[in-house]
Amino acid sequence: MTKKKNRKILPLVMALIVVVLGSILFVGAASGWFDNHKVKLDAEYYADGAEFMELTAGEYEGLTEVKKSFVVMVDQSGCTTADRLREYVTRYMIETGISVYRMMFAEVKESSLHEKVKYYPSIAVVSKGKVVAYLRADSDEDAGEYNNYDEFKDWMSRYLQ
Repeated sequence: MTKKKNRKILPLVMALIVVVLGSILFVGAASGWFDNHKVKLDAEYYADGAEFMELTAGEYEGLTEVKKSFVVMVDQSGCTTADRLREYVTRYMIETGISVYRMMFAEVKESSLHEKVKYYPSIAVVSKGKVVAYLRADSDEDAGEYNNYDEFKDWMSRYLQ
């Protein structure tokens, strides 16, 4: 008798597991778990041109408060690596038509961006007021992006639509 009971219960348990897992996956898909998490910049950042828009700490805070999506380069005069990264960003702006903010490191230290970006130069991708990606000048992991335009472009393409 016990074996017959187990044979009847096992398919029910399996069906219940399938229904629960299916429900979880459905809810996850509906809420965007499997979506491409690329950032769509706000419309004003899609413009033809290759000039940086200067950004102060106060302006940065204002943009994040209103949940803007944008890209900012953390820069420093007289830095060879910053010069190279600036060239990469300028080239990327020309190729893609996006506009990028430029914020000097002294300003970054006065803003909430400094919670993420501790060293210069860097690029930060901000989505709806939150930093979602940034290059780490102190990490060997990001060395390719600092030394090769194609790697930099691939990195940007991973995060931007």
